[in-house]
Amino acid sequence: MLARLELDRFAIRPATVADAGAIARVQARSWQTSYRGILPDQILDTMDTARRASMRREILLDSDALNLVAYETTFGELVGFCNAGPSRRQGGHVGELYEIYIVDHAKRYGLGRELFEGTTAWCRAQQMTSLIIWVLEANTYARRFYEAMGGREGPRVQSSVRGYPVIEQSYVWDAV
Repeated sequence: MLARLELDRFAIRPATVADAGAIARVQARSWQTSYRGILPDQILDTMDTARRASMRREILLDSDALNLVAYETTFGELVGFCNAGPSRRQGGHVGELYEIYIVDHAKRYGLGRELFEGTTAWCRAQQMTSLIIWVLEANTYARRFYEAMGGREGPRVQSSVRGYPVIEQSYVWDAV
């Protein structure tokens, strides 16, 4: 019951195109804290939120995707978001949680779980049979979260973030 009371400070709703700028700011803030020490400071300190907002508008126009935002109920400030759709590597029968980000001061209130559960419910409604998410291998905090949500380690791939080499670890849920 305590977790539910804490969550009342926040709420989740479908994202709109008007949220693009705020989502870009949440993503930049989240990256700058979550990936500090994982990605070079140069990448984190030069994130272009205007460019990200423009890209986000395109993402939000995709009617075949799920886009949710988390916000503070008092002032309406966005504090997190997620977006999901068909797997980019495995086809439409598999769902993929492309992004899930929450700013630091809103973490540990159950928002990650709520966004994740919203994603799995959406996948079921889309008749997807499983779910996959890709996370930077060095992001132990996120990896623990996905393991707590019942994900099992799947394949790893070499990738890059703005030219910086990284390894992405997948987590898989065989049934959603």
